[in-house]
Amino acid sequence: MAKTVDAVVITGDIVGSSKLNALKRKKLQVKVDAFAKKITASLPDFKMEQFRGDSLQCILVKNKVAGLRTAVSLYCFLAADEFKIRQSVGVGDISFAGTNIVTSDGTAFRLSGENIDELKKRGELINIAFANNDDNEEWKVHSASLNFLLDRLSGPQAEALYLQLQNARQEEIAKALDIKQPSVHQRLRAAGWPVINRILQRFEIVAAL
Repeated sequence: MAKTVDAVVITGDIVGSSKLNALKRKKLQVKVDAFAKKITASLPDFKMEQFRGDSLQCILVKNKVAGLRTAVSLYCFLAADEFKIRQSVGVGDISFAGTNIVTSDGTAFRLSGENIDELKKRGELINIAFANNDDNEEWKVHSASLNFLLDRLSGPQAEALYLQLQNARQEEIAKALDIKQPSVHQRLRAAGWPVINRILQRFEIVAAL
């Protein structure tokens, strides 16, 4: 019998990738590679694979509670340079572990893969779905809130929010961005950080069950 493992799977598609010129595509790839390196340093079980150039799939098993924070962090990391990524977060099991991520299977993979197509149809940026249907009505609301906030992020707000998501203090963010601490506070408030933080905290509780 195949081993069942609880996991978070993130399937992502770069928005408008076909319109990027060669220079921007190279810049985007550098950003994606840099993000994967940064996240792996703090979450060793994080794995990411790219396919078709503009799509990717990520998985977290031991640190599944960090799944939504990772997805939002990736969005902000790219949005700081005016790239957008559409992401579907699936929380469930892995019933088959293939030699690579894209050949594996389980409810986490199916939820993530199926919902990325729905996001494209609706023109939305993020969706969170659990294998436990009892959780999904709640997460439709949280997904809608995140869509509203992420779609309106400016580049400066995204870079401040990315650093906040890495648990940097506002004084550290101010130094990194060469701005004053009150400006950091203003950017985070405008980005909807208090709401985003509450959603992330809720995800961590539910994903740990």
